[in-house]
Amino acid sequence: MNNLLIIIDYQYDFVADDGLLTAGKKAQDIENNIYNLANEYIKNNSDIIFTLDTHIKEEWHIHPESKSFNIHCEKGTKGHNPYGKLKETLSYKNCKILEKKGYAPTIQDIEDIVNNYDNIELCGVVTDICVLQTAITIYNACANMGKNINFKVNSNACASFNENGHTSALDYMKNILGFKII
Repeated sequence: MNNLLIIIDYQYDFVADDGLLTAGKKAQDIENNIYNLANEYIKNNSDIIFTLDTHIKEEWHIHPESKSFNIHCEKGTKGHNPYGKLKETLSYKNCKILEKKGYAPTIQDIEDIVNNYDNIELCGVVTDICVLQTAITIYNACANMGKNINFKVNSNACASFNENGHTSALDYMKNILGFKII
């Protein structure tokens, strides 16, 4: 069985007090949970994908997200970097960085994930935006490709700036997508 942990967008702009689109203390409070989870995967020689929300200033005016949010996670700025001690995870030989410009990785990246893993665990920020959209995209790829994958979301390693959104997203992933919420 191939196991994969996807750490979604645990980046400076989403976590730090002075981040441009921060979930603040709620996101900071899950740092150790994500770090410990990543270390379990490292200890078991399993794979980790660290997604990075990635935006380019010169393209922002045409990006669909610009209608809802100010620019954030701009490539080449500290806001784009992984936050805190999770940066250490990037040096692990089985950790891959996956830059994405939308709420979820590209369809090609998702298909690669679905074709190579039997067990997928999600964590990160923001629960009701990028974590949820990644879950939905992976679910749809599995359904369309006829794959049977075990999914789980670690609720203690997810955070949002909207507590109701966080809870609703976890409920959706459990009740509609059939993900195991731990």
